[in-house]
Amino acid sequence: MSPAEIVAQYFTYLNGYNLDGLASLLAGNFTHEFRPASIGGMGAPVRNGPQLVDWLENLQKLIVVLNFNAPIETIVADNTVVVHVTSEGQTPALNKSFPNEHLFIFHFEGGKISSIKEFMDSKYVAQLAEDEKAAGFGLNRHEV
Repeated sequence: MSPAEIVAQYFTYLNGYNLDGLASLLAGNFTHEFRPASIGGMGAPVRNGPQLVDWLENLQKLIVVLNFNAPIETIVADNTVVVHVTSEGQTPALNKSFPNEHLFIFHFEGGKISSIKEFMDSKYVAQLAEDEKAAGFGLNRHEV
């Protein structure tokens, strides 16, 4: 598969919370970073593959439905793919829609994803965390 096809598969797996499938796309030296720095890495500055899968497993309890939409823009260059995309989610705690906007930077080595930098709407994530906390639930960047 080409890097662009691997990225498309990544989002397919992410939408279905198919964490085994997602893990199969990651290189052994994989790293993931949530950006910007102001969100504190959502609890960890850098995660390896198993740590990202664990994080997503926990996220599944807080964002029960997650759907990444078709990319707004995709840039492919050498072993890098940049994707601007929106997502929709559903929280069980507040039964609230969770729309977000992301910019993913994927790097590849040997036909696998070696790193992802994921930028998101940090203002919206912070507000949702506050709303969930006020309702007595744990959507908190340090708990997810």
